[in-house]
Amino acid sequence: MFPVFLGEPVSPEMLAATLAELDATLQLLEDKFLQNKAFLTGPHISLADLIAITELMHPVGAGCQVFEGRPKLAAWRQRVEAAVGKDLFQEAHEVILKAKDSPPADLIIKQKLMPRVLAMIQ
Repeated sequence: MFPVFLGEPVSPEMLAATLAELDATLQLLEDKFLQNKAFLTGPHISLADLIAITELMHPVGAGCQVFEGRPKLAAWRQRVEAAVGKDLFQEAHEVILKAKDSPPADLIIKQKLMPRVLAMIQ
């Protein structure tokens, strides 16, 4: 999300590595945590589900379709949304889902954040 926020390009190598890591993480989430349960910790929604869905909405906000081609994960997302309520779910993720459509940060903020962001993503 930082490159999107700062309006900076991401190298194809960095993007490929990040997407590969995301794919492995999604597979781990499905196989080890979700398994065949309705929610991460069992039959009822928990804090674990709320934290996980929030983390997964970040790549969605950057334009990555993390639930596409993953029916088990997509069904879990729908159950979380239903448990929270569609309106509250949308409201909670509204800002992050609009991030890719927002203009980049202004120059002063960009200059302040850039050294830290570059250190984190390199």
